[in-house]
Amino acid sequence: MVKENNKLETLKKQSNWGGKRKGAGMPKGMKTKKTRERLEAENYFKQRVLDSIEGLVDSQMNLAKGCQYLFKIKKIYVEKEDKFVVPKGAKPEIVKSQTEIASYLAGDFDDRDECDYYFMTTEKPDNRALDSLVDRVFGKAKQNIAVEGSLTISGLLNKLRNNYVGDEDNPDGEELAE
Repeated sequence: MVKENNKLETLKKQSNWGGKRKGAGMPKGMKTKKTRERLEAENYFKQRVLDSIEGLVDSQMNLAKGCQYLFKIKKIYVEKEDKFVVPKGAKPEIVKSQTEIASYLAGDFDDRDECDYYFMTTEKPDNRALDSLVDRVFGKAKQNIAVEGSLTISGLLNKLRNNYVGDEDNPDGEELAE
């Protein structure tokens, strides 16, 4: 028997089938074309994000804080009533001029401003944006999950046994040996 084992080992050493061969396979550190393309796309995306990081952070901060918008509706002068009125079907325009917004907030309107009706609206904060910012700065908070009930090792083994009985691999319903 020992002689047969030695003969088998000698044959294995002489065989050219399978196994490790010098110079075979991809060189160490070499990346496949698909991997190189994926890494190139990732780097391009990361660079684009980094190039516009300030605007992205500002946008996320605005979402987290909530946004305020100043609107105005242009009034028309009615001579009969000697006053400015909001025409029917007039649609509000969002105010984009920083000086006009500053004037509204400061209350600095002159006589010509009587012909415009201003109002502000507020968009509620987006809590997910706030969570995202806080998680990035302080790390994700631990989340505790409450689990009710109890399970012992013997209870778990019994459940496994009950599930095993009548299984396709065990049609006779033989019990597991302990």
